[in-house]
Amino acid sequence: MMVFYSIADCLFYITLYSCLSRKYHIRTNAFSLMPNHTHSQQVVVSRQVFIAFNQELLSLFTRGYNIQHGRSGELFQKPFGSAPKIGGKSIKNNLSYINNNGAAGKLSKGVLDYRWNLMAYYGSDHPFSERIVLNQASRRMKWAIKYVDRLYKEGKPLDYRIQDMLFKGLNRKEKRQLTDYIISRYKFLDYSSLNTYYGTFENALFAMDANTGSEHDIKEEWEDFSEYRSMIEVCRKAGHNMESINFKLMKKEELFGLVILLSSVTKDKRKIFRFLHMDSGHEIID
Repeated sequence: MMVFYSIADCLFYITLYSCLSRKYHIRTNAFSLMPNHTHSQQVVVSRQVFIAFNQELLSLFTRGYNIQHGRSGELFQKPFGSAPKIGGKSIKNNLSYINNNGAAGKLSKGVLDYRWNLMAYYGSDHPFSERIVLNQASRRMKWAIKYVDRLYKEGKPLDYRIQDMLFKGLNRKEKRQLTDYIISRYKFLDYSSLNTYYGTFENALFAMDANTGSEHDIKEEWEDFSEYRSMIEVCRKAGHNMESINFKLMKKEELFGLVILLSSVTKDKRKIFRFLHMDSGHEIID
């Protein structure tokens, strides 16, 4: 089932993950947020801590997400997969696999081009926007930056209500800058671990770009995730607000129209039904 429709969805998840990882003292060596699932390689002190962290992350994100999108029930579909990694080769394969999720799913050209694995934020706090010149920034932008700093220090995630307040009144350029600033401020990747396994960050990038990390203990069906991104754009152009979309509340006629519209993006009806939060097509043809 599709989960991440907007930047707001992604920022809520990432900032929540960041705050909880500090609470539980979780080290994350690799991370990737995809349209309908996430991957992470975590270093934990015990299985109990691992379970507690991920349960609270899932619970709080689902609660906030459901309120925002006017829905109820579970969000991420089972089964959830996890596998312990022991030994340098196994860990390196998993690092490569996770960081290449965006490229393998046709969402980016390489590791650094995919915003949601956080790798581009290793050497830059603005990899996808212009650098913020604080003394030239608007009063609204300066206030937003200070507010982000305050919430980060207090260990609070940026939920949808807070994001609405932060981004209100900013132009497109400023919104891109603030998005980068938030991710850079809340980033939680332990980049130093790459030096342990690859020597340098540059060596890690070279190895990952040359190897998609096909060896993985968690088997999942390959998808062209770029089609989900295209479906989001189609819905936006049709006038739908993807930051608070709820397909369950749509009339059957409108939902059927979306199925036809999205068929221009993909012929895979299963993918369209996942995007529309439908188990099958019976919901619009009863």
